[in-house]
Amino acid sequence: MVLRYERFTVPRPDNLPSRRVLLAFPAAILLFGIIAVSLAISGTSSGEMYGRVFAGKDPALIAGQPQIIRSDEWYVNTAWSISQVQQGLPETNHTMPGGMDAALPHDLPRADWSVIFRPQLWGYLFFDVDHATAFKWWIAALAFIAAAYVFLVTVLPRRPVMAAALAVGFFFSPFFQWWFQTVIFWPLAWAFVTLTAMLWAVRARTGNAHWIWAALVAFLTAIMAMGIYAPFIVPVVLLVALFAIGLVIEERRSGRTWRTLLLHAAPIFAAGAMGGIVTLLWLRSKQKVLDGFLATSYPGQRLTETGSAHVATGARTIGSSFSESLSRGDGLLNINASEAATFFLIGAFLIPVVVWIVYRSARNRAPLPWALITMVTFIMIIAAFSYVPGWDAIAHLLFLDRSTDARLRIGLGLASFVILALTIRYFDDTKTRAGLPLSIGSVAAFLLSQIAVALAVIHFGGIATLTHDAPTWWLIALVSAASIYFVARRRPVIGAALFLVIGVTGTITVNPIYVGVLDLRTAPVTQSVQKVNSRETGAWVGIGDVETSAVLMESGVTAFNGMQGAPSRKMWKEIDPTGRYRFNWNRLAGVGWVPGVGEPVVSNPAADQIISTFDACSQFAQKHVDYVLSTDREIASACLTAEKAIPAPRATFTIYRVIPRP
Repeated sequence: MVLRYERFTVPRPDNLPSRRVLLAFPAAILLFGIIAVSLAISGTSSGEMYGRVFAGKDPALIAGQPQIIRSDEWYVNTAWSISQVQQGLPETNHTMPGGMDAALPHDLPRADWSVIFRPQLWGYLFFDVDHATAFKWWIAALAFIAAAYVFLVTVLPRRPVMAAALAVGFFFSPFFQWWFQTVIFWPLAWAFVTLTAMLWAVRARTGNAHWIWAALVAFLTAIMAMGIYAPFIVPVVLLVALFAIGLVIEERRSGRTWRTLLLHAAPIFAAGAMGGIVTLLWLRSKQKVLDGFLATSYPGQRLTETGSAHVATGARTIGSSFSESLSRGDGLLNINASEAATFFLIGAFLIPVVVWIVYRSARNRAPLPWALITMVTFIMIIAAFSYVPGWDAIAHLLFLDRSTDARLRIGLGLASFVILALTIRYFDDTKTRAGLPLSIGSVAAFLLSQIAVALAVIHFGGIATLTHDAPTWWLIALVSAASIYFVARRRPVIGAALFLVIGVTGTITVNPIYVGVLDLRTAPVTQSVQKVNSRETGAWVGIGDVETSAVLMESGVTAFNGMQGAPSRKMWKEIDPTGRYRFNWNRLAGVGWVPGVGEPVVSNPAADQIISTFDACSQFAQKHVDYVLSTDREIASACLTAEKAIPAPRATFTIYRVIPRP
């Protein structure tokens, strides 16, 4: 068995992985994806809406519980996606008066040329919403795992099993499981494929593999860029650029000429340029929408100042041993689970070992590991951006101020992972290991950091909070420390196994196992809305919690509810003709209504929430609104007449018709 495995993993003459090693695990990932999509299984939290509109137990929920914190997924994206399907996948969604662009910023299912570069939306063109949701859930995540694996086996061609374990363990990082969005996974898939393409470009001696990698880079560049979420894209691109610099220095020091390097790098540069051109052409076609979005009160063009992070932010970043508090408590250190989620930064805590590697290389007059050095440099840049003020101009040139401390963690997680891979490769090549004192020192640094986080939790919430929210933090810390130790001591298989265990056990229950998606079009209240509207088409207002908005969005009617992107000028001209509340409604936010008196008064309970008052006798209602769907108590108004009441578990939905003012 061992000999067979060794024969299977024999690399090419240029020390790159063989085709069978490169493709074996991605093939297994593809098989898993086919099975999961065929069964319409995903981790959607759309079932959170079930108890709001249906009685009894959700039959589609196999295991786990929906995460209410993931409202962007179970409310915003799910409701808008089904709305798009109901309307026939148009480029402009017509729920809100005046319409809303389907591409920006929500990236909704649609049928236009740009969907070529939105793989997560392909399912909506060919499948029903259940299977399309599963396809969207898995494709970016599985592409990311496969990309991480091919990078690892390119660095470590004789260790495919360990590479698979590390890739899966990385996928189960709290950061990914609590965010779980395509705008996270595509940038990382791009990063790993681009790093891999660079390594193949400088190492491959035969064949046309570098052109295949370049084609993948071109495709993924457009996919990543068209996600347009800069806070995740910026740190990833900066890291890849620094890695490229380090790799070029290494190759130059090994005797490569600039001409040779440029020839090998040309396909990658061309690929990136092609992907960028596609994105620019697409953005130009969306210029009006983009300008409107950037001109909003929130988020607008937010910039983060250097040195603006709090100590608690750093504690959350390094506090991987407290991941269970994200589920058992209400986040970590007074912030919600998504914003507090982080990585087991194993590579960051191996930096003392990296310093030793650099020292050892210099002492032995061996080539310095510049790729490792640039990854450590990246971590130092991010730390400086967070805690060292006064260099905003430089940070602006690097685009770092387009991100935030919590979202910059994606770069820290990636850098840490790359450091881990390169450190293992160094030990494999040199047949050496870190000394016992240095290894113990790295472990001690990690354990002290976790103790510091525990003390911070006690400081903010007391010992009871620590014991309730993170009762086994000490055990997770010890297992994590052991993983660091075994990697430093050149026992990477054990270290990788522990890394996998830490990831899987810490987050496997974060997202539920769900069949299909909760489609509110099957709900009695939605069917009642559609039936009333089919008799006499009109515009609707939803009063109540998010379920009223979701019902109206998925029913396909015209409604003044929903999570808007760039605000519809037509809709808000009708609601606020004088523009008095422009600051309040000119934002990326959910639009809801509450009973009131007189013309609409618009307010913001939170930066991403718009609440307007509704009076059926107001000029706005009399002129522009035909129906009201409410879960509020009975609304007393001379300008409303009840059409139908639909019982639901939490509250009764009532459909009202707006009638002329007496």
